[in-house]
Amino acid sequence: MSVPALTIGVPARATEEDLPGALASLDASAERAGEPCEIVVAVNGPEEPAPAVAGARAFATARAMPLVAADAEPPPRLPCLRLLRLGVASKVAAWNAIRAVARAEMLVFADADVRVGPDAIGLLLARLHAEPGLVAAAGREVAVLEPGDGLAARVAALPHRFDFGNVPGRLYALRASAFAEAIPASVLHEDAYLTVRLGRARFAKEAGAVVFLRPPTTWREYLRQRVRNELGKLQLVRDFPELYAAHGFGRYPWRHFVRAIALREYPLVVLALAARAYARCRARREAAAGVPTGWAVLPSTKRWVPAVREPAAPASPESGHTTEEPATGP
Repeated sequence: MSVPALTIGVPARATEEDLPGALASLDASAERAGEPCEIVVAVNGPEEPAPAVAGARAFATARAMPLVAADAEPPPRLPCLRLLRLGVASKVAAWNAIRAVARAEMLVFADADVRVGPDAIGLLLARLHAEPGLVAAAGREVAVLEPGDGLAARVAALPHRFDFGNVPGRLYALRASAFAEAIPASVLHEDAYLTVRLGRARFAKEAGAVVFLRPPTTWREYLRQRVRNELGKLQLVRDFPELYAAHGFGRYPWRHFVRAIALREYPLVVLALAARAYARCRARREAAAGVPTGWAVLPSTKRWVPAVREPAAPASPESGHTTEEPATGP
């Protein structure tokens, strides 16, 4: 039986329809890195039939890749796809399930609705190999704006111009032996938790490892995303105060950010700050009321045009098709 040098873990909501495009992008990047790999997809949520399961099977068939249930005997050849099915709709539960069955020392976690650069996985692995003191290496998130995207999308994309010093949850590599524990099931934001759990000295950003994402394109979805982000921060302060304080989470180089913003972008900044203020107030009310907030699906973030097109390199904001520079959000 072949033992993989790399496990690619993809938590996917049961209703996820973009999974084949994301898997194809990740598989191509892993193949370019030259590492024998397994892909483990954790489809989570009670919905049946589950488009994500059908998508995983379609991808494996198109790639002529062995596909088995994750609790079955792994196939004898690589690459392969192992499929987990969880009834609970929880990204953290999916993350923990992937972590429990992964066979490789190096793990790459990615979202189910992204595209990655051809060299992204290879660059992340090279960074970990070169720096043994690192536990994780994170990719650089780039928001892609398509023709027809409106003001909400441009405001949502703006923070991705900056590095907020967090682990970007859409693509990162993790050294399995250095992070063996599960993420607490109650955690709302696994990437924020990893940020404070690892500390600034044990993870790094790899600028060349680009992961492309679609920002929310409606105000409703953008504000929903912002409220959930703020709830995740409140939870860190409440449940993990020592980790939060030790990391310095939430303290950003605002002067540097201001200098990097063009005058024409000030209206976007004003709207972003207003949305942040609203989201903080709403999050405090929901936290005080004990309102459970799960992993909300944002349909507009799944709309790649066309669905499996590899995004172009970053372009000028004045062009029709634009990308924004990276960050994990303030």
